[in-house]
Amino acid sequence: MTKQYRIVKDYLINVDTMVILPHFDRFGNLYSMVCEVNRRFYVEEKPSEIINNSCLFNGSSFQGRVEGAIHITKYNRMVPIMICNRQGIYFFPTQSSKSNYCIWFAHDHIEAIAPKDADSCEVILSNKQAILIKSSKAVIETKVNRTAQYRHLVNQRESSGDLYRFPIDLKEQHVILETSGAYSFTKKDPEFQV
Repeated sequence: MTKQYRIVKDYLINVDTMVILPHFDRFGNLYSMVCEVNRRFYVEEKPSEIINNSCLFNGSSFQGRVEGAIHITKYNRMVPIMICNRQGIYFFPTQSSKSNYCIWFAHDHIEAIAPKDADSCEVILSNKQAILIKSSKAVIETKVNRTAQYRHLVNQRESSGDLYRFPIDLKEQHVILETSGAYSFTKKDPEFQV
């Protein structure tokens, strides 16, 4: 007997979202199966669309999140994605986000990774549900660790008091003087002390 799941038109990632799996309907259309902590359902969107729409909802595009992750981590392939830092929602892909077979895992919901054989493992989620994937334990552990490092770097930047400060060398500063509605730049008066 096949279990029937509810189908929804669209979806935004939230703190209960554990994994987004690709799902092909009987006509070959790519949709998603979303597993939350207490429920599972189909979404009439590709996993990449759910990721992008959730990024957009939180103020950036998927591409913007990718560029930010590359800039901060210096990784250049299959980078983790910050969906919403305030809520601690970070996801990582199991393969290229362009692949129809890419699975997206929520970093917060990874409980353990158990090897099955050389080319597959089970990812145990926070609700003890296991997802069998075609990827080695070592590869998935690397992705989990990279996501943790990315989270740490972002949080370190945000908690640092230097986030909005810029180094100022008062000896080399220029003062802008307004005269008659126009601005001119001059060297700072050496007798003026701050």
